[in-house]
Amino acid sequence: MSSCTWTTSTRTPGASRTWCTPSPRTSPDPRPSFRHSVIPSRNRGPAMTVRVPLAELTTFVRDVLTECGLDDESARTAADVITYADANGFTTHGTNGLVNIYAPRLLDGRIDAGAAPRVVQETAGAALLDGDRGLGLVTMDLAMDIAMAKARQTGIGMVAVRNSTHFGSAGYYTQKAAAAGLIGIAMTNCGAQGVAPPLGGTVRMLGTNPLSAAVPVTEGAPFVLDMSTTVVATGKIKAAHREGQEVPQEWLVRHDGTPTSDPADFMAEEADVAWLGGPAATGGAKGFGLALLVDLLCGPLSGAAYGPRPGVLKGEPAGDDNVGHTAIVIDPSAFGSARAIAAENRILLDTVANSPAAAYATRGVTYPGAPEAQRYAQSQRDGVELPGPVAEGLAALAEQLTVTAPAALTGRSLQPAA
Repeated sequence: MSSCTWTTSTRTPGASRTWCTPSPRTSPDPRPSFRHSVIPSRNRGPAMTVRVPLAELTTFVRDVLTECGLDDESARTAADVITYADANGFTTHGTNGLVNIYAPRLLDGRIDAGAAPRVVQETAGAALLDGDRGLGLVTMDLAMDIAMAKARQTGIGMVAVRNSTHFGSAGYYTQKAAAAGLIGIAMTNCGAQGVAPPLGGTVRMLGTNPLSAAVPVTEGAPFVLDMSTTVVATGKIKAAHREGQEVPQEWLVRHDGTPTSDPADFMAEEADVAWLGGPAATGGAKGFGLALLVDLLCGPLSGAAYGPRPGVLKGEPAGDDNVGHTAIVIDPSAFGSARAIAAENRILLDTVANSPAAAYATRGVTYPGAPEAQRYAQSQRDGVELPGPVAEGLAALAEQLTVTAPAALTGRSLQPAA
């Protein structure tokens, strides 16, 4: 990142930072390309996993990103975002992304390791941030920090981002705001890339368009909603395909409207991921409508790319660059006592969690953020659980970049998934 990029640490929530015109970019050093693939097998049996100590995994990811060209501060920020996903159970958006998206694209230049995100327009409560084609994990972290600072000043802060790339797990950014006593909302489109057709349509033109929201609480498990607008993130479908596993029939719909549990149908574009709610008769218009809203707030608003453009109907190719994000932060103190609001949030969530469970609810009643908090505690205690194919990819990446990998990855002590 440029020396003119924000002057104080990105790791201090809501810290006041300054920005200026970035220094001229220098050409990156030639770096080795990286390609890792796993041939899917339909007869693999139980999925296997590896556990890696969280601190070791975070250090390893940081070292890999440094070797991919990021400066130390950006590598630390990105490593935190990546390992947050794995530690909280979002395994498709953590080191899986490092293996299949971030490292390969940093090395081949599709993501600019020397990018200098910059504010190109702002008011007291809003800003437009150009990501300079840099790593979305770093750019969105910056956007959230700007929105947090503006919310402290005006009550509400909003930052729209253009010219960015994949930003990982949306919940990382919103929980960061909530931990600072603020309400956080984050969303992203997938650029012009289409992975799902409009409800009732046949042409893939929308992304999974995830969004997240988190609120502050006084203690206990937080509320962190982190969801795609499709019934599942497509990364889970691809992971099942790599591992030779079937998926629930509710995830995929063939073009004739019948369900399928074979992820190969999705990969061959013979079936599409369903919208949240399923078909129109069971509420699919809700997930589809949310996806459109995310594209509208992350695409045209900031000048980023978006999927539903005229060319997609003519079969023109679409890329996943110029991705758009939006960060919205609300300061509860603008509406009363922040401490009182956080305490009331705790009462509300505890009341939900204490609801008598129905006979079919074998795991009881919970709320978004609580299962992830339990998973994070387990990750801290027992190590972060990684799917076998991801562990294999990380080991290959370490060898390619001559980075020291955690012993659990080099030994690859695979165990059946819990």
